[in-house]
Amino acid sequence: MNAIAEQPLAHGRSAEVFALGPNRVVKLAFEGIDAESVAQEAAASEVAFELGLTPVRCYGLTEEDGRHGIVLDRITGVPLTTLAERNILRLPEVGRTLATEHLRVHSAHTDRLPDVRDFAVELLETPPLSALTPQERAEVARRIRALPDGDTVVHLDFHPQNVFVLEDAPTGQGPVVIDWQTAVRGQAASDVALTRLLFREAELFPGTSLPMQVVYSAVRRVLLKYYLGEYLKAGTVTVTELDRWEIAARVLRLGMLDIPSERERMLAGIRKDLAAS
Repeated sequence: MNAIAEQPLAHGRSAEVFALGPNRVVKLAFEGIDAESVAQEAAASEVAFELGLTPVRCYGLTEEDGRHGIVLDRITGVPLTTLAERNILRLPEVGRTLATEHLRVHSAHTDRLPDVRDFAVELLETPPLSALTPQERAEVARRIRALPDGDTVVHLDFHPQNVFVLEDAPTGQGPVVIDWQTAVRGQAASDVALTRLLFREAELFPGTSLPMQVVYSAVRRVLLKYYLGEYLKAGTVTVTELDRWEIAARVLRLGMLDIPSERERMLAGIRKDLAAS
């Protein structure tokens, strides 16, 4: 096997991606992320590939210096975010493309992934949600379990950084959706509600200057407008359904990532949803 490159090609909140020869990469989770979580990502990636949702194949698990990882096909391209950064006039196009790809993901159905409701309820018992009282957690769990069932593939981390436009792609080759580590099954509205929450309230990457925060916040509002407008045109999801899934979206966001700057805002939103009902 080819040696792993010393410097990462990309990095995120939970992992780094390293070249493994010309055609493959290794995605290594940071220390502290257990083997079971990485194995779940491998399994979800295989499901996505088999359903035709991504051309990127997963070649199984690996371990390097105590870090767990998976081996994947290498793609050469740029995320949708980069297209918008290169030319701000393409923001509407980027928002609509994001919606089109999300609708494509939601056209697939499976029984091989966990139920999004079960996943969200399990997260209520993790440290990030411990600030809620036992009574609050019980009521949130009751409401999440009461949400409708579904067998749609749900990504749960769907945003422009996870949709790549390939360079030198064959004619007809569309964008590629990556990072299936949180994929589950359920109603499409659960996924769209989480993407809507991300655009509205998610933290920008740490270290972003105040002027750039202002710029990026404005850009995200425009992207959300065109993304949501295009998605809702399909008629498969309503705003009422998105609002109903909002409390679950906050639990998922906080439980999966637990970003310190978002913690109080997410908890306040959960409590506001409880009080409003």
